[in-house]
Order: sequence, then C-alpha cells, then structure tokens
Amino acid sequence: QKTYCNPINIDYGFTPIPNFSEQGRHRATADPVIVLYKDKYFLFSTNQWGYWWSTDMLHWKFIPRKFLKPNANVYDELCAPAVAVLHDTMIVIGSTYTQAFPLWMSTNPTVDDWKYATDSFKVGAWDPGFLADGDKLFIYFGSSNTYPTYGQEINRKTFQPIGERVPLLHLNDTIHGWERFGEYHDNTFLKPFIEGSWMTKHNNKYYLQYGAPGTEFSGYGD
Repeated sequence: QKTYCNPINIDYGFTPIPNFSEQGRHRATADPVIVLYKDKYFLFSTNQWGYWWSTDMLHWKFIPRKFLKPNANVYDELCAPAVAVLHDTMIVIGSTYTQAFPLWMSTNPTVDDWKYATDSFKVGAWDPGFLADGDKLFIYFGSSNTYPTYGQEINRKTFQPIGERVPLLHLNDTIHGWERFGEYHDNTFLKPFIEGSWMTKHNNKYYLQYGAPGTEFSGYGD
C-alpha cells in the first residue's frame, strides 16, 4: 500500500477522565494537529499520553510521553494541543486557563527527548494554535460561547506574550445560520461556541479558521 487514508488509522487511547468512563471504558481523542519536521510528520491529539510520528502518513510510531507537571491537578493530558516548528526546534503546549503551564521544546522528537522552553507559559490559552511567520511567533485561541477568538504575539526568545491579547472575531449567528447552536440550528437552549482557531499564511495572505457551534452536533462546521 502506497497511499494513506482519512481517517488516519492509529490506535489512539482510552479516555483517562473518570466521569467520561461511567458508561464503560472507551477510546477517545480529538483536536488532532500534524506538523512536518525534518521530513517527518508528527501527530498530537487530546489525552493520548504521547504522540505519533511517520515518514509517509501511513505507518505511525507511538512515542509514550506525559507532558503535564507531576503536580498538575487535571486529568487532561495535552487537551487540544498546539504545535509549531521553529527552525530546528519543535514546541508543544496543551490547553490551559492558568499561567503555570509548561511550553515544551525538542530537537529530537522521534524519541522522548523534551525540555522546558518555559515552565510557565503566561498566555493561558485554551484550544490554541500557533503561527510561525518569519522571525515572529503568534498564538490564536479561545473556546467559549461568551468570549471571542483571540490572537497574541509571542517573544521567540523568552516564549512569553508581547503586549495584550487582541480579540479577533465573534460568531454572528443572527446572519450565519450554520453557527446557531443545536441539532437543528435553532439556538433553543445555549449560545453557540467558537473554537478551533487555526491561522494559515498562503501567498502573503492570512486565513483564520474557526469551528462552531458545538462539536457534539452533526452540523458542526469550519
């Protein structure tokens, strides 16, 4: 076989969160992100206690790894992670609302060889995504039915935020029918969520993607 398929066939793990398992143990993951690093693909996703790498998007090798600090009082292990490649270095962080969450870096990610880029990433971003743009680094984040998607620049040397976060966009569900919450897009019981920020630069234009109105519905869109 010379081609790969979508969905990618990987043996992702069982949920580690107790109240997710009351109806029986089940496999669960979400929020995948893939980056290309030195001609290899690296795949991270939610709550996997590790990550995968591949040379062809078909055969994947799992690298066991826990990224949380030992004293982290959460079950999520890199929930909705963000990954970026900065020259010869890969950086990784999971979602957090705190300012004590570590940002990790590696120049040898085909094995469990990581260290802190900073032990306390001060952005406190949930559902983040990075954009490395020349000598600049940006982060985009937000998962809320109250707050917008935000953007912020990150110092490439200290990996700390530059200036204040900037609100970028809200949902406009009075105009965009697909953004309305509920299986029938009727907004009957909850305001819609915006999440899944992803910025792409192509031909000197920037494209900001987002997801809505709630991942549990069949009408969830991008």
